Amino acid sequence: MASKPSSPAPSGAGAGAGAAPSNTPTTEVQMIIGGYDVRFPFKPYASQIGIASRVLKALDTGTNALLESPTGSGKSLALLCAALAWQERWKADREAMEDSDVHEPGTGDVHDGGRDGPETKETEKLSKKEKPEKVPRVYYATRTHSQIAQVVRELKRTTYSPSMTVLGSREHYCVNQKARQNAKKKGAGGLGEECKALLDAGGRGREGTSAFNDDATTAKKPPTTGCSYSHGAIKLTSTVSKSEALLDIEDLVKLGVKTRGCPYFASKNMHETAELIFCPYNYLLDPGVRAAMDVDLNGALVILDEAHNVEDTCREAASCDVHLSELQLAAEEFSRVALEEEEIGELTRRREQHVGPSSAVSTNSSSPLPVSEHALLANVSNALARWLHGASDQDNPRCPLRPHGFERWIAVWSGGENVERQLRDAGVDTDNLEAIERARNFCVKNANDSKTSNNLRVNGMALKTCEKVLTSARYALRGRKGNYENKKSQSSNVNTSSDAYRLAVSKSFDEVNSTRTHQVTLSLWALNPALAFGDLTGPGQDSARSVVLTSGTLAPLESFASELGAPFPIRMEAPHCVDIATQVFAGAVSTGVMNSKLSGTFKTSVEFAYQDDLGASLEQWAREIPHGVLVFFPSYSLLDRVAQRWKATGAWKQIEQKTKKKLFQEPRGS
Repeated sequence: MASKPSSPAPSGAGAGAGAAPSNTPTTEVQMIIGGYDVRFPFKPYASQIGIASRVLKALDTGTNALLESPTGSGKSLALLCAALAWQERWKADREAMEDSDVHEPGTGDVHDGGRDGPETKETEKLSKKEKPEKVPRVYYATRTHSQIAQVVRELKRTTYSPSMTVLGSREHYCVNQKARQNAKKKGAGGLGEECKALLDAGGRGREGTSAFNDDATTAKKPPTTGCSYSHGAIKLTSTVSKSEALLDIEDLVKLGVKTRGCPYFASKNMHETAELIFCPYNYLLDPGVRAAMDVDLNGALVILDEAHNVEDTCREAASCDVHLSELQLAAEEFSRVALEEEEIGELTRRREQHVGPSSAVSTNSSSPLPVSEHALLANVSNALARWLHGASDQDNPRCPLRPHGFERWIAVWSGGENVERQLRDAGVDTDNLEAIERARNFCVKNANDSKTSNNLRVNGMALKTCEKVLTSARYALRGRKGNYENKKSQSSNVNTSSDAYRLAVSKSFDEVNSTRTHQVTLSLWALNPALAFGDLTGPGQDSARSVVLTSGTLAPLESFASELGAPFPIRMEAPHCVDIATQVFAGAVSTGVMNSKLSGTFKTSVEFAYQDDLGASLEQWAREIPHGVLVFFPSYSLLDRVAQRWKATGAWKQIEQKTKKKLFQEPRGS
């Protein structure tokens, strides 16, 4: 354990940060950087001043920045202090402008008998109705919530006290232990379903509106069931706002338990007015999560800390893996609701509202009723499921599947025309994509509306399945010829088409309780991270003012910026503490100890000879290398494939026995 330094030192938010921040009061240091008063809790290092000056320049010019500085050099603190100093100046300038507008003499001050003219009165009425301009928000995103907790501790060391919140999932915030226990029985996503069920049963949601139908008999039922914490969400929000405390997830959860208020809905309420928002960066990069959390990046400063993983996160956000069973269940769910709508005459009622009973198009007309939103999504889900079943039918001599590793078959299509053709055959193309998206938005709104009866709500699993396919298809078909012409994003400066995609159908077999089972999966893999990243940088009205990416390992910056397909005119590479000449050796091993070619390409990596030789080579290297060894794989799929092979052949156990070193495998999502 390292001894405590005798002088205050900056600490970063990365895993390699120095000593934990002290609670002892520190002497504030105020510096003029780029024309702004920036306050630090101690005298900043040169690298921190460099980071702060470049963040302020990016905000002033509305451009993006790439900033590399070694882990532990105080990046997080410098980023926060610079961003909040700019935000303070912005608010002060707007207040000064408002004061000058109030005291500026108007035309009504001209002495004409002591009467104000009508123009002045109209102007005063309009000025009262004008909404004040919102403060540009700061979104500070990093990889995990544990890293966010470290950054919030850094913020507490400063004298800045912005209104803030930490966005998180129900898994992080829920304090209802009974709901947590019930959710475990439902598997992944069970807590969200349990939460919605409790809100419906409780009679009052977080906004305080009735969750019962408008029927008089039903509305009088007391909320004897449901989640008692949901009633206290607004009170918890008010308590935090009045205290002006800087709370991370753990702090808000403790306060929620104490006040019996729901921290999850309180954090969402605080997000509406917060000036500083912390979140994992998939909340900003994943369009589905961004929409679900009501994240509005228009004019905001987006800081992505520990951004060396951003490329992979962007690819994952634009990619999807959907199982055949999920598509079939989604089709059944959408069909169920569509049938319910027909039985109660929902379609007829809606047409009367929009067209009117006296219109030339009468409800008694023989013309067919329009297809409902739920019916449309049922048809699309069914079409996808039928296509996927046909593409994986190995009894068909034209089945495209080919062996790919142990008990697995796969078919892959690449190239824009091939991907677009397969999607069209599956029922999704540029002509119907916009209608599918409108239907999906309607179904989500309908499912979340407390006035909607349960039998007309689609479950969360079906909506999530639809969203996954729709998001990837939207990116893949963006810019292609058709009716859906890039309406969601205007990032036309990058290759945003199906050329950057691979479409795959895979079939894997397994044995569970002596029963042979199989799983069929449709995958859309995005190869270009610029597809999702372009939503942040624009151009477009919904894009951020500035995006700042920072990490200890971003170099080479030119290729990193090129991968993301966005301009980064402001850059910085701080010197590293490691002496590259004497402490780092980089080399390539082309052949393993069993004389196999160690080329981890897509084609070679599935061969058993490669996987076996890699294990034998690792065993020999680990014998010679003292202490621990960290082995990186280019993807989780390759890691899982190699680990499965080593365990099946006994190589895993042999490596541990011969090297006296325990093998640990990093789980997905860690």
